[in-house]
Amino acid sequence: MDEKTRNELALFRFSMIAPLVNGTANSPTKDYLEEVCSKPLQVPNTGLRELSPNTVRRWLSDYRRFGLDGLKRKQRNDKGQSRILEDQVAKSIREMKGLYPAKTATTIYHELLARGELGKYPASLSTVSRFIKKLDVKADEPVEHKRFVFEFANDCWQTDTMVGPYLIIDGKKKRTFLLAFLDDASRAFMHGEFFFEENSQTLQAVLKKAILKRGLPKRIFADNGKVYDSLQLRLICATLGIILIHARVYSPCSKGKIERAFRTIRDQFIRPLDPEVCSLEELNARFLSYMESTYNVRVHKSLEGQTPMERFLRDKDRFRFVDSIEHLEKVFLHEASRKVKKDATISLLNKVFEVPQALIDQTITVRFDPDDLSKVYVKVGEPPSLLTIYPVRPIDNSRIIRKQNQRQQIDFVSLYGGGDSNDF
Repeated sequence: MDEKTRNELALFRFSMIAPLVNGTANSPTKDYLEEVCSKPLQVPNTGLRELSPNTVRRWLSDYRRFGLDGLKRKQRNDKGQSRILEDQVAKSIREMKGLYPAKTATTIYHELLARGELGKYPASLSTVSRFIKKLDVKADEPVEHKRFVFEFANDCWQTDTMVGPYLIIDGKKKRTFLLAFLDDASRAFMHGEFFFEENSQTLQAVLKKAILKRGLPKRIFADNGKVYDSLQLRLICATLGIILIHARVYSPCSKGKIERAFRTIRDQFIRPLDPEVCSLEELNARFLSYMESTYNVRVHKSLEGQTPMERFLRDKDRFRFVDSIEHLEKVFLHEASRKVKKDATISLLNKVFEVPQALIDQTITVRFDPDDLSKVYVKVGEPPSLLTIYPVRPIDNSRIIRKQNQRQQIDFVSLYGGGDSNDF
């Protein structure tokens, strides 16, 4: 089982115990476990399975003792051996059948075959058909919509992206994107920021600042875009005990609160914006001022005469915060696998780092901040700990005598049979 699949399985296990971790379960632990195990579930890399309450209880214990690493499955002894359906192929079939339940096995097979997603040696149509028959996918049913609001602040944050104004940079127009988090109960903006790109890295930067300012949410509600469903984001949320929820496909009304807030931003901030704004830094400075001095402190008609920030702070005694900034920084580190070269180095984002000689020829897990490559970390030991490594300094290494070339200093007195110096 590769590292990505192990992470997917760990995230599934976390999804089963998340309400018990952050206190959102509406029933005692025993009743909750019996409820979630009452019907078969789709387990990543496994398929439809029935789980026992004791198994899920063990996952809860492992998470509390070791964090997310405690939920990761140990590597299989038969790693690298071929199987009838590769993990990635099975995942592609499962995703397509989930999005389009009415599609037949034949249609799915030929579409994936045309896109080259059935692997180098494609499985047969009958194999794919048998796999699909085992999937518990129901036909489309009418979708029920109800207006909702969470009871307490920080119970749920909604997040989304809005296309922002164009800026003139070096004579060229560049489009901006606003990434933001909005508290469901209070309608207060937790944090928002404009970027020239919408990607997982910019989203995580906004989330980190929102957590530092407002505390930890119990849930994050997002759409199904790649930015909001990246493995890195799911690992961050699981490590912090946050449940990551995705809206139903083609159901934008589910996130109506943040969509409505974006409309207000367009009307009150973007349209009257001074055209002389010509840098991202100035745009974000003005938006931060608007967000904290206008939007969050203006009476909201759905809050019974309160401002968003007044409603948010009403529940301040219930807020959760991270243990330290250092801990939060490590949680948001990205992760990658690298094989150590013969010269005890690895390459990461076009930069070379030096690792201990003992790790030569090993495949290691590296954690890093893409915005700060002055140092990165290597996961070592069991349970794993982080070892700091730095960019290689080849000139300094040229002055270091290698261990095999170090020679013991000659003892001339012993060599020539000399005696005590007082004999001279």
